[in-house]
Amino acid sequence: MDNPSLKLPSSRPEFKGFAEYYEDEIKPFLRSNENLRKRSVKKAAFFGSVFAAIGGFIQFFVPHNADMIPMLVGSLGGAGTGGWILNKAKARITEGLLGRITDKLNFSYEMKLERPDYFEIFHQLKFFNAFNREHWEDEVKGSYNGQDFTLCECHLKYKTRGKNSSTRTVFHGQLIVIDYPKEFSGTTVIHRDSGIANRFKKPGKEFSKVGLASGEFEKNFEVWSTDQVEARTLLDPIMMERFQELQRLYNGKGVQAAFVHDKMILALATGDRLNMGSMFKPLEGHERVETILKEFDIIFDMMDVSFKQVDGKMDGAFSIDQVKADG
Repeated sequence: MDNPSLKLPSSRPEFKGFAEYYEDEIKPFLRSNENLRKRSVKKAAFFGSVFAAIGGFIQFFVPHNADMIPMLVGSLGGAGTGGWILNKAKARITEGLLGRITDKLNFSYEMKLERPDYFEIFHQLKFFNAFNREHWEDEVKGSYNGQDFTLCECHLKYKTRGKNSSTRTVFHGQLIVIDYPKEFSGTTVIHRDSGIANRFKKPGKEFSKVGLASGEFEKNFEVWSTDQVEARTLLDPIMMERFQELQRLYNGKGVQAAFVHDKMILALATGDRLNMGSMFKPLEGHERVETILKEFDIIFDMMDVSFKQVDGKMDGAFSIDQVKADG
């Protein structure tokens, strides 16, 4: 019988036996790393205090030093050292935790990765504005309801040069590549609507804008395709409703997609979602695992919304009652 302390996000078969697995595998792992968490927090606080004290000493006791630079440098040095210590420990714990969760789901997991090959198609189809800083992590590969998928998290930034340089986020979220049940003769791209900036999002000279008979859909999305007939067949009323549902599923965050070759690709501006949570709270407890399982449940919902047959209107992101069990 499932442990009532662990609340599963849904009754999906993928989560069957997860409460027992939590007790046998995940809970002991978290318990064994609690001392690591505590030591890291103490070390981070210690180095932060030491650097701040050194900066303060120089500030007030070294002659002819009237500015605030030493104190500022000391504070930044302490924060940087403390952050490095915490992040190193957090990465180790996150890798072990997510590795165990994905093992139970029969998925593969890699925490650290370079820019993956599949990013090239996102880049070619102008999913993102220019960037010159990038970070990649948390790649998950597996199969759900017969559909192979790969997802990862990435953070793209653009840093300006010069005296008043600044850094802004271009994209922070999940990239997902899913094997589609058919192969497409053309390429159809669905960008989020950017108002007057839409004209700069044209994926290429061979693409033309697709007009669709849905005012609600076109408020949120802009569609381009190399095959107008295929695009209109693909984006029938049910498929357009699916994308409206995806928009609701991700709370209105930027949803972009494309149908290319035999793949459906998606970019979801969700931020960092697959992580172990705060280092300033005890590791033991079911909340961290529940949060991660909810993220996978949302991903499964997304794939259900994207592919399964439906009877009638879909009324809610987490209660798609009309989805047929046999897909």
